[in-house]
Amino acid sequence: MIGVCAESHCEDSAAIAFPDPVEVGLRAGRIGDSSVCYELAVFKQGEPAPAATGWFVHVFVDRATRRPVPCPPRLRLALERLA
Repeated sequence: MIGVCAESHCEDSAAIAFPDPVEVGLRAGRIGDSSVCYELAVFKQGEPAPAATGWFVHVFVDRATRRPVPCPPRLRLALERLA
């Protein structure tokens, strides 16, 4: 089993430029049978409002066939801690 990024989205609302330090918040927003949607917020260090927000969907697939497979229980447990 591998995870492939099936979908992603990002909206920026403020500028961040190198070498500005950033802080990133991550959570598992939705955990399906064979996928997980991660939600992210990127903050310029010390700022209360995010400079960018977004999400991406990982689908768990069989390495050879690329067909969706159920998320293994141990991985699901780890993802639930991110919810």
